[in-house]
Amino acid sequence: MRTSPLLLVVALAACAPHPPPRARVPAPAPAPAGPPADAAPRAAGEYHGLCIPEAGCVLACVLRDGRLENVDMIYNPTTGDSTHRGRPFSQAFPTDSTYAANAVWYRRSDPIRVLGKGYVKYGTEIVIGPTDVVPVATFRGVTVFAEPSANLRSPDVIYVPVRPGCEFQPYNHGEVSGRLRPD
Repeated sequence: MRTSPLLLVVALAACAPHPPPRARVPAPAPAPAGPPADAAPRAAGEYHGLCIPEAGCVLACVLRDGRLENVDMIYNPTTGDSTHRGRPFSQAFPTDSTYAANAVWYRRSDPIRVLGKGYVKYGTEIVIGPTDVVPVATFRGVTVFAEPSANLRSPDVIYVPVRPGCEFQPYNHGEVSGRLRPD
């Protein structure tokens, strides 16, 4: 009896061991919901573990009650929108009078007097982490910060918060030409 080579290949393939079935991969668990609206406020810089970077969540630094803290912010790269607990981030944390960005004295680059010393703008705006500075005074309703290692009663450099996101303008102590406006 003569067997066709094609029939032989098919028969051998049918008898060959098959790989085991692939295990089902469970669906990823849904992302946890944010904390309830009545959740207790967190300490400055505290990470509570609910902000998942893969879901577009980042921690954003804001000024609240004269203190810096990180809050959850969801960023949507498709639309460019940012939200905090479902509200537009700019509404949840507006650039209000607690920040210097809209103050006339800031926009005019006026020298300022803090802790009995004159200060002038120094360099450009920078981003500083919420634990890298501590509050030392206020100037016209804006909390003024200094590095923790500085002489907090008379720092050489102070940092004025300009807008949410921990954007600060450094001010340097030194000779100030012209007249300083009072606090």
